[in-house]
Amino acid sequence: MSLAHGNINRAYIASLHLGHVKCNPSYGIKHVIQNVKDQTGYDVPYQKAWYSLKMTREIVYGTWESSVQKLPAYLGAIQKYNPELLLNGNTKGLQASTGKYVMGYVFWAFKPCIDGFQFCPNVISVDGTHLYTKYKYKLLIAAAMDGNQQVLPLAFAVVDEETYPSWKWFLQQLSRHVIRGRRGMCLISDRHGGLIKAVREGPDFVSPHGVHRYCLRHVCSNFNSTIKNVVLKDFCGKLAQNIK
Repeated sequence: MSLAHGNINRAYIASLHLGHVKCNPSYGIKHVIQNVKDQTGYDVPYQKAWYSLKMTREIVYGTWESSVQKLPAYLGAIQKYNPELLLNGNTKGLQASTGKYVMGYVFWAFKPCIDGFQFCPNVISVDGTHLYTKYKYKLLIAAAMDGNQQVLPLAFAVVDEETYPSWKWFLQQLSRHVIRGRRGMCLISDRHGGLIKAVREGPDFVSPHGVHRYCLRHVCSNFNSTIKNVVLKDFCGKLAQNIK
């Protein structure tokens, strides 16, 4: 093994990989280490490769901070070319240490999707997923299914965490901008505690105006995690298929 040369610093390594990262966002640390080895004949420590790749990504894509700061301009550009885009958001207030506003929640929905929803069954599925960034935001999504069994995205929101307040706010926006007083709605979701509490407090998905049901995939997954029985596990899957 050839130890890394003193002149092979982070900035030099970063410069070697600008083109690779531009073409392939998933370009990883193992690629950095191998590429440096191929080009210089020297090995670089994993930590140096990690920091060098971080530097390269920041040169190409900017920092996480700059990306978040561009979000209002990005959504504004979308709204400019989609004038009927429904956009709403709030902040956590002014941060004393920086003198800047801290993002709370942001919600958006495209008008053509909302218009198309009136021709779909009264069923909305909601879920949340992690955005793997420095700040660990969550993306909340609401979707329906049309007559061709195709997914119709209805609304999106970026929030800090999946909590009761964030789900309550998202469902309020969904009610105001998408459902708009439509009755007989069925909401499908997982069993997240904050979401369940928010649903029970809202008018759209509780009797007599609507219903709330749980996603079968999540039910079966929880069942299989709790009940360590192969026969019952298979039975749960078959039951879900029959219900569908």
